[in-house]
Amino acid sequence: MQFFNLYGVPVIVILFIVWMIFRNIDKKYKPPTDSVNRGLKGFEQIGGFAVIFLMVCGFGIQGDGFLSDAMKIFWIVSMVFLLLLHILSCIMFYRSRNHTLHMLTAIFPSVIFILTGLLEQDPPLLLFAIVFAIGKIYMTSKSEI
Repeated sequence: MQFFNLYGVPVIVILFIVWMIFRNIDKKYKPPTDSVNRGLKGFEQIGGFAVIFLMVCGFGIQGDGFLSDAMKIFWIVSMVFLLLLHILSCIMFYRSRNHTLHMLTAIFPSVIFILTGLLEQDPPLLLFAIVFAIGKIYMTSKSEI
């Protein structure tokens, strides 16, 4: 039983660094007002913390792992591709302030977490990734650009 998920740690670190860089650069960002659904706001927060925890730590509750080396290689290639698309969409969003690009900045991390839960056969990660995706996409759609 491993304590750290050697595949999830780099993904979380990259996503967290990208998020911190762009949030510190962005002075115009306005978080959603209090008129948003508090339940879905909680979905985003609970799902986000649980996904980070499950992507980094493994206490024996994670799934069976990758079924084959081909699946592992597919996951690595797809993570690199999705992370690059996420970084590109962040750069393009902060230059143009387009709502579609803002939604892409929420969709790419959600797809990353859901794909990881599916390919690593990790039911708790998949469940919380779906919870996070619902909350994150809702909160992003309600935020003011």
